[in-house]
Amino acid sequence: MELNVNGQFYRDISNYTNRHLLAEIRNAIFNVERAANISQIKNLVKLRKYKVHYRIQVGDDYRIGVIIRGNTVSFMRFGHRTNFYKTFP
Repeated sequence: MELNVNGQFYRDISNYTNRHLLAEIRNAIFNVERAANISQIKNLVKLRKYKVHYRIQVGDDYRIGVIIRGNTVSFMRFGHRTNFYKTFP
């Protein structure tokens, strides 16, 4: 799959210094990159009321917000689950 990364995604990640969490984010990105289609992406859930907005669970409490259009996955936001749904979508 083709990846696009939004600048806000980089800013969201830069707020975290936990190496274990950053390694899990990296693994999630590699998983998306290696996937041939949407069904092969681990921990991917479609958000209700939206056609192209999805979230990927990272660890127990963190989420990555992505937009999937065709074969392109755009990483938009990252955050803790308590605040994530206030900023994405």
